[in-house]
Amino acid sequence: MANTKVALQIRIRLSDGRRVYAAPAFAKNRKLKSLIASVNGKDEHHPEGVYVLRYRNGGRLTYKHVGSDPYKAEIELIRQQLELKSKAASDEVSTEPTQSQPEPIQTSVTKTNLRPMLACAATCLKETKAHKSKKTFAAYRETLELFAEALTGKSFEDIDWDSPSPEFVEALAGRHIEDITRKDVLSFKSFLEKRGNAPRTVRNRVDFFQIFLHHFGLPSLLKGKDLPKYTEKQVRAYNDLELEKMFGHATEEESDLLRFLLCTGVREQEAQFVCWSDVDLEARTHTITEHRDLGYIPKDKEEGSVPIPDFLVELLRKRRGRYPNTRLIFEGPDGKPNGHALRIVKRLALRAGVNCGHCVNKKGKSCAKYPVCRHVLLHKMRKTFATNLHRDGAPARTIMRLLRHSSLDTTIRYLTDQDDAHVREIANKAFSKFGGAA
Repeated sequence: MANTKVALQIRIRLSDGRRVYAAPAFAKNRKLKSLIASVNGKDEHHPEGVYVLRYRNGGRLTYKHVGSDPYKAEIELIRQQLELKSKAASDEVSTEPTQSQPEPIQTSVTKTNLRPMLACAATCLKETKAHKSKKTFAAYRETLELFAEALTGKSFEDIDWDSPSPEFVEALAGRHIEDITRKDVLSFKSFLEKRGNAPRTVRNRVDFFQIFLHHFGLPSLLKGKDLPKYTEKQVRAYNDLELEKMFGHATEEESDLLRFLLCTGVREQEAQFVCWSDVDLEARTHTITEHRDLGYIPKDKEEGSVPIPDFLVELLRKRRGRYPNTRLIFEGPDGKPNGHALRIVKRLALRAGVNCGHCVNKKGKSCAKYPVCRHVLLHKMRKTFATNLHRDGAPARTIMRLLRHSSLDTTIRYLTDQDDAHVREIANKAFSKFGGAA
């Protein structure tokens, strides 16, 4: 049997100038770390690195460069594996004696191997729900619902994939995942654009759908120029004036939430599920901790601690005094995790006059009068946390650890450039010795 194994490597340059092939590094969730190579048992960042596929092609050892994008490298790995397996299967059939071969019946063979799209979607969603976060499950579910709508031309609300309605079953009857073509995915892309989805959202939806195909061993149908293009947004943090306005209009509850987000850099779900047992007020640390009974698992299943400033420790002591019996630090009205942190911050931003006044949502509401400003985001608190630490001298790798990133490249994108006034102050200090008389 032909060798269909494909190895993924990364070609790097060592400190002595030699170029070598090394093993790429993976995160705990088996996701490829961006341009990180494993060298002598240690992970090293190599921005000059290029991912390479290594495999046998007709007995000949082949190296195929697939670029520096880890996502595309994994896609190419899957595509190459499928290509080799397909070629090996066809070679085996062609080498059998023709006299003993019965006349092939293509129709029956094909029908036997086809997998109904409805059953595959239900299986994929069931596994995603069991092993991924609620947010990831919701994203995949909505993507498959939108693809079904684009494919059939019919809109179905609140689809129950395990027990779908007769109308939905009829609409997808006879449709198999092997029948999905490049044209179908391009139509899906156009469908999303006509709905008014932003370019980044369109790309995310297409990527989610192609990952669904990979789940069942099928290759990506869109690549290169076919893939939706989007502009990488510049990282922005809240400036001091915006924060001053928000704190000036905040209630005590809103102020507590705002300061916790700014001083810990936590994600939205991490703030939603943070418990009093997660903070050590004596050691002055906050630890991201799994709470399975509440339905919370940290992103990438990674826990980690963050040192917190003294004033936040005192704030939390006072808050504990107000809420001596709660488990959650920011409990909802019904005693459950509060999932409305973004809504709270958006309403505060509107009252404080922080909204840009130019955003209009799909319902036609302007952020000049409603809490719908696209520039008011919880994730900007996380970016503000990283930027302030960096501005005051924290090394990028330390910030990477506090943000619990697996890639330094990701952390760098969180660090906004410093404003001109701050740069001028640094420049004055750096070059003052050259300011003497000529």
